[in-house]
Amino acid sequence: MRIMEATLERSRLELLQPLKTAGGTYVAREGFLVRLVDASGRVGWGEAMPLVEFGTESPEACERVLRAWLAASGDGTDPALPEGHPAARHALEQARVDLLSQHEGLPLSRWLSPEAREEVQVNALLGGATPEALAREAGHARDSGYETFKLKVAGRPWEEDTRRLEAVQDAVGPTGRVRIDANGGWTEAEATRALDAWADRGLELCEQPVAAEALEALARVSARAPCPIAADEALAVPGAAERLLSPPVGVRVLVLKPMVLGGLLPALALAREAARRGVAAYVTSALDGVVARAGAAHLAAALPSGRHASGLGVGHLFRDEPPEHPFRPVRGRIVLPRTPGQGVPR
Repeated sequence: MRIMEATLERSRLELLQPLKTAGGTYVAREGFLVRLVDASGRVGWGEAMPLVEFGTESPEACERVLRAWLAASGDGTDPALPEGHPAARHALEQARVDLLSQHEGLPLSRWLSPEAREEVQVNALLGGATPEALAREAGHARDSGYETFKLKVAGRPWEEDTRRLEAVQDAVGPTGRVRIDANGGWTEAEATRALDAWADRGLELCEQPVAAEALEALARVSARAPCPIAADEALAVPGAAERLLSPPVGVRVLVLKPMVLGGLLPALALAREAARRGVAAYVTSALDGVVARAGAAHLAAALPSGRHASGLGVGHLFRDEPPEHPFRPVRGRIVLPRTPGQGVPR
């Protein structure tokens, strides 16, 4: 593939209200958009949204690597993708596979897998500051067609999280699937206490109950938890993926953030290996923009299984989200464009 033009632009996404997680409070996301043009005039788009807390390089390092790659491609060559900078690699790989799938006349999802599904389920990410606000938000999401609901926990008193969880479950009713995400914010003892106390609440799963590096603690929590435990931030730890898929550290679900894993292809390879070992996987965003979420939606459709809803319904959190685009969930689902490439509306 011959790259004839390569450009980089900054992007900033402001959140409508601060989003609090165990890792911090976020008011905006800043990153970069990569645009590649091939010899036939096709345009491929990729996005880098680095965030050190999620396991990527810093924004400064990301920009430096992207600009170096773009400079190296200035003579019409296609340099090798950078290593050790997952957000930068994600943007460059995404733009390249967008071009490749256009070249072959296939939607990106079908280029990734001939058995790709035409739509993906997404969960509703709940961000209300109080139990009452969460209940209203969850009820609205339920009425809009969502079936899976995600609640951030940890980073606050356990009793408060209990009230928040109860409010959400009361709002969505017995058929609503509620998953919780601790973002590694609990100690092992806190995770065990909370999950044991909520054992009768029928949680779908719990994402990353303990710190990313605490693989042994994660294994112990997973072994005794009353609901499936999903590894998320832990996947950014070097060498952790193999350990997480192997006894005794094994978990039951992987949460794939392409931005953190260095691209769509590494994430898909990990999902396929997990499936061979009986471990489920689903895709979620790292609070990314539309371009990265477009690629992630195609990836989600190409996973071996669509059993678990993916975490791609975050556009409503941003002040400057485009009003209309193909990757906006409708009734809890994203129906993928059938045009060649990823179908990014740029």
